[in-house]
Amino acid sequence: MRFVGVVVNKKTTALNRIFYYSVPPELAGQVQPGQIVEVDFARQRLEAIVVEETDAVDWPPEKIKPLRRVISPQPLFGPDLLALSRFAAEYYLCSWVSMLQAMLPAGMYLTGKMPRAQTRRLVQLAADASAELAGLRGVKQKQVAACLQAAGGLLPLPELLEQSGASLVTVRTLAERGLVQLSEELVWEGEPPAAPKPRPELSPDQKRVLAEIQANFASYNNEPNKPAKPVLLHGVTGSGKTEIYLRLAEEQRQAGRQSIILVPEIALTPQTVLVFQQRFGSGVAVLHSGLTAAERRAAWLGIAQGRYDLVIGARSAIFAPTPRLGLLVIDEEHEASYKQDNAPRFHTRVLAEERCRLTGAGLVLGSATPDVESYFKARRGDYLLCQLPQRVAGQPAGVQLVDMSQEFRAGNNSVFSRLLQQKLRANWQAGKQSLLFLNRRGYESFVSCRQCGYVVECPHCSVAMAYHIGDEVLKCHYCEQTLPTPTSCPKCGSAAIRFFGAGTQKIVEAVQTLLPEARVARLDRDVTAQRGSLEQVYQAMLAGQIDVLVGTQMIAKGLDFPHLTLVGVVAADIALHMPDLRSGERAFQLTCQVAGRAGRAKGEPGEVVVQTYQPDSAILQAAAKQDYQAFYRQEILRRELAAYPPFCSLIRVVISAVSLQLAEDIGRRLAFLLQQQLEQNPAAAAGVQYWGPKPCPKAKIKDRHRLQILLKSPDLALARAVVRQATVALPLPKEANLAIDVEPVNLI
Repeated sequence: MRFVGVVVNKKTTALNRIFYYSVPPELAGQVQPGQIVEVDFARQRLEAIVVEETDAVDWPPEKIKPLRRVISPQPLFGPDLLALSRFAAEYYLCSWVSMLQAMLPAGMYLTGKMPRAQTRRLVQLAADASAELAGLRGVKQKQVAACLQAAGGLLPLPELLEQSGASLVTVRTLAERGLVQLSEELVWEGEPPAAPKPRPELSPDQKRVLAEIQANFASYNNEPNKPAKPVLLHGVTGSGKTEIYLRLAEEQRQAGRQSIILVPEIALTPQTVLVFQQRFGSGVAVLHSGLTAAERRAAWLGIAQGRYDLVIGARSAIFAPTPRLGLLVIDEEHEASYKQDNAPRFHTRVLAEERCRLTGAGLVLGSATPDVESYFKARRGDYLLCQLPQRVAGQPAGVQLVDMSQEFRAGNNSVFSRLLQQKLRANWQAGKQSLLFLNRRGYESFVSCRQCGYVVECPHCSVAMAYHIGDEVLKCHYCEQTLPTPTSCPKCGSAAIRFFGAGTQKIVEAVQTLLPEARVARLDRDVTAQRGSLEQVYQAMLAGQIDVLVGTQMIAKGLDFPHLTLVGVVAADIALHMPDLRSGERAFQLTCQVAGRAGRAKGEPGEVVVQTYQPDSAILQAAAKQDYQAFYRQEILRRELAAYPPFCSLIRVVISAVSLQLAEDIGRRLAFLLQQQLEQNPAAAAGVQYWGPKPCPKAKIKDRHRLQILLKSPDLALARAVVRQATVALPLPKEANLAIDVEPVNLI
């Protein structure tokens, strides 16, 4: 008798394991791992995912229930993705079924529900019908046969009917006689084809790095469980990292293998797609949130069928069902967006390493400002460190730090320093493009009363509401609640209500005041909420139809505009003072990345103006000099002294509940269970510390009160075991929720 192990589609701790069922005779030969099946479970009929096959189980065979039916005849998960899902569920302390659901594109579910994909009907001549076709008597039937033979035996049904003048009835009659076959195929046009572009000549540094990576990959021969050492490609902005990715992907295509290229933001997708299509032509699949559900399903199935040599997408593209994966690239690998901030809370880099181990694929992590933990691994020898220290075209932009406190003392109350105003005017008059970066959307960042100090906060979240011009409302950027703009203080009634801070909307207004005739555009999450808006702004910048582009962090990552020569960082201090252990690292990375957008074309020198109230900050000084080594030396020392990652691992547990009292009760109970685990395990007591429960920096979001417990240990496996045992024993009412974040990148 044949048995299968399944994971039922229920996200409960008690059911987070494998259950075994027998394969009934009527389903023999039809069941395989990766399929969705229906099973009898207790007194319910549930969907389940087949994760393994076996000939024997540790249970009397007669007591094992049979499978009811197969829901999805085609497996949704290959062997590598099934193994990856199990690894991820154990690593990130989440349910296996939630990890499997995360691997499917939006619109596809473990219930078997799929979005209806666009299809087209095809007509194909039967293989052995030549003799019968020659004896056809009907005029229309003869014309159908002639058209098919002229087209090589296959035509879309609409084209066949148009060319032959026949009706659908005629085609169906031929199909009933077995002379032609009717079928359907998924239609996904993907991105429009791009004009081919010749391969550029590699610089000496690019040749050296490409040879180092090729030698590293060649020594492992793409064997599963014996992957090559991951490569950390550290190259300054504009150094030609993308060309290295292209050459490596071309090699994989020639060898009959597929490649996945990951980018941190959908904003980078159009440019990345264009670059790869110019080299690869068709055969490039794109996975991002801008696709419809039907398009995503068609792309996903096309990838699984091996029709695409290259897959490009954001974080979730790590799960693209490539049957012949040979290369996985994570561009801008330092970006926090590679860590999912809702369940399951996985980090793409960790799963990429595991997937490459399972498949034998090569892994390349690329960045101008590598994650401190990645660079530490490279220095330790876990990764192969390859460096591109020079730009391929253009010169590094000159960076000037401006002390905004001196501007204020000099009587300048503008959001722009006098230097930045001067540079913006000169750049516009010269017909060049400028970019202004401020990592805060909206018009004003908060509204406060100058009489009593009251700050208007969201009634559902413990955060200040931002003023949005145009809509003339206050908006919460966490729950999207809106309130009318107050004319007097809600607390004391004073008319001294004022707006403070600045967002991207206010920067646009300031540019329009400074340069009334300039063409100004904005790029932030409010703008990109409309489908196609990002592509429009990107194409307008390339076409020179925008003089000044204002945006948030999505404009700081990897975008390449040849005529962009001036970059202004409006408020560099925002990232510097976030209550997070990585705030300094993020400030350095953002400043370096946005500065790297300027002067990327030959003969176009770039300039960068960084406005700050702390011009003596060592972090900003290092960013101004684009000196990663100086930044890394001080940052790694600070983390070692404080025993922060990479010298330890963190686990963050957030308790949220509808009332503060309930959250506190659960927090105290969880702290007791954690302490109990430490007392019962001497190794854990010596190696695991925890703090809390304490209120989160954002203590309330969407009407839920939030507390957190933070665990620190040099042994992540030990800390995970402690949290797993404690949370399993924790009774949790429906009004509360527990979020476990293993190796968090955001502590706010």
